[in-house]
Amino acid sequence: MPQMTDQERETFLAATRQGILLRTRADGTAHGAPVWFDWDGTTVRIFSSTTAPKVRAIERDPRVSVLVTNDVTEPPAWVRFDGTAVLDHEADAKALAVDVLAPRYWDLSNPDYAEVVDQWRGAAGSAFVVIAIEHDAIRTSKGKDRRRRSIIRSWASGVPS
Repeated sequence: MPQMTDQERETFLAATRQGILLRTRADGTAHGAPVWFDWDGTTVRIFSSTTAPKVRAIERDPRVSVLVTNDVTEPPAWVRFDGTAVLDHEADAKALAVDVLAPRYWDLSNPDYAEVVDQWRGAAGSAFVVIAIEHDAIRTSKGKDRRRRSIIRSWASGVPS
């Protein structure tokens, strides 16, 4: 598949999409977890509870990838950041969660979501941590809708592509 241009990548990442944090477990098996993320053009930032398994895994082995994929209604595309996760205990993780990520991912007029955000606001600052991804590589791919439609037509007709 062809690569995205820098502008296509920035436009793709500006849309509200979940990322998948890829890491290894203590036994060496792969693990992926959906995450909310912020991309400022240089750094991927994720927030987490300090007691989350992903934090313990990063403390053990900071090598990670964050994969961001297309919505199923869009042509195939993805961006992957490969690098090292840094647990930034000095950053304001609560502000990242409350002021940046929650409004991006949730409709805060929903009282259930608003209640969770209020609980985050009231939590101790040390309850959360920012996970910053220092990427060694950014890989991208974009597909064409034509092939996808062709595959769907062949599946519908029972003929393998």
